[in-house]
Amino acid sequence: MSAPVTDISIVLGTFNRLESLKRTIASIRKQTTRSFCIHITDAGSTDGTLEYLESVRCEHVVLHLIGKRVGQAKAYNDVFRGLSSTYVCWLSDDNEVVNGGLDEAARILDAKPDFGMVGLKVKDMQGPFVHAPYIGGVSPIGVLNVNQGMLRTELLQSLGGFSEEFRDYGIDPDLTTRVLFAGYSVVYTKRVALLHYRDWGPMGDSPEFLEKMRRQQQYLDLYRKKYGHLANGAIAWSLKRQLGRAFRHALPKGALSSTREFFGGCARDWNNALSARFISTLDPILSRDQPYHLIQRVDKSQLARREEQPQSQG
Repeated sequence: MSAPVTDISIVLGTFNRLESLKRTIASIRKQTTRSFCIHITDAGSTDGTLEYLESVRCEHVVLHLIGKRVGQAKAYNDVFRGLSSTYVCWLSDDNEVVNGGLDEAARILDAKPDFGMVGLKVKDMQGPFVHAPYIGGVSPIGVLNVNQGMLRTELLQSLGGFSEEFRDYGIDPDLTTRVLFAGYSVVYTKRVALLHYRDWGPMGDSPEFLEKMRRQQQYLDLYRKKYGHLANGAIAWSLKRQLGRAFRHALPKGALSSTREFFGGCARDWNNALSARFISTLDPILSRDQPYHLIQRVDKSQLARREEQPQSQG
């Protein structure tokens, strides 16, 4: 089935999470006023998901029933290649759209042609990060990761989509890095755009948790192999991180979980501005009147260094 021409293509994968998927789709429909098409890939669900998907199939809900687990990167890329929408975002079947998050991201991209990607700010609703105002870690070379994002469809296609060498883990940090080093800015929505009902499963010393940690380490090793040379000689970033550590040390206990703002941002905003290499230290002040913040930009000298070492794209 060919994809209808819309403002936003929403691509999400699912596997045996029927009730969570229902919540995701209901929230997209309730929270989004821009024209959209939802593309759903299924890896062979057996919990009633397929029957539900057939019941909601229509021109703007397109099904890609793969029937087996091929990895997130490949499953999403097979959809990305056929899109003709203005923008595309990737979601998970455990997300809930809030605060008109997809509309907000599209408006930001409408207004800012030099913005390549908008991070849909995500808040975990369960698990170890539930108290954080939003999630997002800094990569080994200083890039603030976009866990779920929206970007221009043409840009995503020109980059080849997700890097399939990562398969499931690390596809989002890798894409964030490639968008930045393609010369585009990456920003976050100022408001939370997605709630994340992440199923952490067994933790501690359980085999399931240890396997997750092993796969996380694999992706970090691959990321460092691809981009580690870009961290060399980053003296200014080293000094900035020292300032960030001093900032965190000075905060009262629990402050990083607070949403209370001071000088344009909450404590987590300031921590990210002081920890991420490509964000201005004064970002919370500079972006205080905008619907976006945590603006990442790579200067021309750093862009030139991206070409020093050939990188596979997967």
